[in-house]
Order: sequence, then C-alpha cells, then structure tokens
Amino acid sequence: MTTDANQNLWRFIRLDQYNRPSETSRETMSKGISGLWLRLGWGSKAKESVFAEKDEKELSQLPQELVDKAAPDPDWSAPLAAMTAVLDSWLDAKVPGSSNQIFVGPPYHGTSEILTAWAQARDWRLVSAPAPEMILTGGQEWLTQLEEDNEPLVLPHLEHCYLRHYDGLTLLRRLLDHIISQSRRWLVGCDSWAWAYLSKALKVDTVFPTPFILEAFDQERLKIWFQQLAAASGEDTFVFRQLDSGKYVLPPAAGDEASCDQSQGAAAESSGFLKNVAAYSRGIPGIAREVWRRSFGFVNTTKEDGEEIDTEAPAAGDDNSAYPIWVKPWSQLKLPGFPGQRASIGLLMVLHTLLIHGGLWSRILPELLPLSPMEILEYLYLLEASGLVESDQGFWRVTPAGYPVVRQMLQSEGYLTDAI
Repeated sequence: MTTDANQNLWRFIRLDQYNRPSETSRETMSKGISGLWLRLGWGSKAKESVFAEKDEKELSQLPQELVDKAAPDPDWSAPLAAMTAVLDSWLDAKVPGSSNQIFVGPPYHGTSEILTAWAQARDWRLVSAPAPEMILTGGQEWLTQLEEDNEPLVLPHLEHCYLRHYDGLTLLRRLLDHIISQSRRWLVGCDSWAWAYLSKALKVDTVFPTPFILEAFDQERLKIWFQQLAAASGEDTFVFRQLDSGKYVLPPAAGDEASCDQSQGAAAESSGFLKNVAAYSRGIPGIAREVWRRSFGFVNTTKEDGEEIDTEAPAAGDDNSAYPIWVKPWSQLKLPGFPGQRASIGLLMVLHTLLIHGGLWSRILPELLPLSPMEILEYLYLLEASGLVESDQGFWRVTPAGYPVVRQMLQSEGYLTDAI
C-alpha cells in the first residue's frame, strides 16, 4: 500500500474530535454478557450455514500457524509515519508552553508502541515507569535520574507512574512540576482511563495541551488494515468469506474480482461482519484484531477413509497456497462474558483498578483495594477463567476481547470510565 493510503488509514486527531464507530444493532454490544440477547430469543437467528449438509466434525478451527499468518502482530511503521507528521509540526513550533506533548489512547490502541518506535527512530531517550513500590515511597531516586541532563524525553506510560493510594500520587505531582518548570521537551503517552482519573484527581489536563489520539477504525479502515495484515507474510493468499452466507467479509484482492466465478452470486456481495467488529471494538485496532482472529474457522473435507482433501479456494486461481478462511457469523462468535448477569462489587473494583492503572502486578493490588489478598486472587482467577483478564508473569490486565463488555459493565454500574 502506498504511503498516502497508509496516512489515510493511520491518522492522529485531537482528542476532542474523536468519534468511535456507531453501534449497528443491539446484538453487537450484547456480546459477552452471557449471551443475554440470544438466550432470551431477542437476537437474530443465524442463517443456515452454506456447509449445513456437512458433518459438524468437518468444521474445525483454523490452525494457529495460519491464524498468525492471516492476522499477525501489527507493523508500527505505518502509524509511525502518521505520528511523525504530527510531531514534526510540534517540533517546529515556537509557541511558548509547547515544550511538551501528550498522546492518549484506550487499552490496545497501540499508542505506547508507536511512541516507543518514534523515540527509537529519532534517538530520543525512553523513560521507563518506576516500580510500584518506588511510587509508594515518593520515587525521588527515579525523579533524580531525569534531571541528569536536558535532553528530550519520551515517557510512553504515564499511567504506570501513579497509584490510586494515599501515597500513590506524590511522585506524579513532582513529575508534573518538573515538566512544567523545565524547558526540555517531553513526549508522553497515557492510557485513556488513567487520563480520565488523573484529570479529576490532579487536573493533569491543564498541564498538557489538548492530547492527540489515533482516529477510530471504522469498517472501511478495518477492511484495509486486515487486508494489509493478511498480505504481510507475502507467502500465502487468504480469502475471507462468511460461513453462513458465503459472502466476502474482505473483498478479494485487486484484480481477483474478475477471475471469480460469476455464478457465485452471494459470494460477490460483501458481508456486514466488519461493521459489527468496528462497533464492538469501539474502533480500537488491537481489540478489533483480536475479535477478527477469534472469528476464523475453516472447513476440512475428508474422504470416508479419513484422508484429507484440500479445500479449493473460493476465488478462481492457480495458487495452491490460497487458503479459504470461513468467518463465523457474528451471532455465533464466542466472546468473553461475566459469569453471571450482575458482577459483585469486589469483582468490579478489581477490574476498575486494573483499567485505571493500565494493568497492575498482583502483589500491589492489596495495597489499593479494601480486599484481602486471597479475595483478590479468587476474583482474578474467576475473571481469568471467564476470559476477561490475563496475566503475564503476575502482571494482570483486562483482555482485548473482554475489554468492551468490562467497560460496558463498569459504566452501567456508575464507575468512572474513559471518554473513548
């Protein structure tokens, strides 16, 4: 894809201009809350699969190797160019008080990764957040090492520089004073949940100019991005069609349309699946990609003796490496949900605490919550079993697939949420 097309796909805007994709149906956001709509019979009935005549055993999950090729980890070089366009204007500005700039984004938005990539490309010093224990003791040693010189700094995770605790805001107050009083350049990234909390607790929004944010990914942006991801390996060709209708979820690559069998009828039309993905993910790229990967399935046709027969690519072609990926209908997609219709107060407190800090180490949670360590672990394991949180060597955070329903639940229960 050309550079111009990439810039249209990845674009940073002012936070006050942000608009997320609209919900397409009540079924879209009902995903995750124990399938409430469908259990009560209010959801739309799934159409009969185009493979209904086949044994269900023949429909199996796409091998992980192909999932990783069809939707690999993102390459941040394209959004890096979009961020550079914004920061070049900032660096050229001679406006007083413009020595710092902040980017805000929700979980799995890619903000911190893009900032890190930009700092490495420009050879700016990256600042890692202090350990939680250091935050609770004021973090003077961490602050002192920032004063060693006057070089520009990049802090990708402002959300990891405080704790919602009596002693947990002192370090950040000192850091903000340092940013205000110094003439050095500061480039900062902050999770949108921490931004909402800190704007109330410390008026952090008065320290920085209006934040920039990556524009939401609507259906059209997702279509372009998913096509880019599928083509990234350069080895295999993938064709994505919806299992119940045969319609294309992603249109064929340029030039393939003409080679498609004209008798395919419905297959030549586009599915509305990506519109649901955009709405459910709230336009957040990382969440949309996770939902996209979960939707993959494929059909194994087998002879009576069990010998596997290669599945013919739906688009006519001469490449045996063209893989037809059959995408599950939205109504049949399994996404995480709460164990019951209503979550306990303790469970919601754990989730809210994780979100406003951008994830936390389990060892520090008892310092922030009016719960015993055993209660906290029980909630974490329950949430983990439900697919709503995950742990990386003791660092817990809400999962990308579970984030939309967690946010919805917290908002419905009156908790402070981000504005994105």
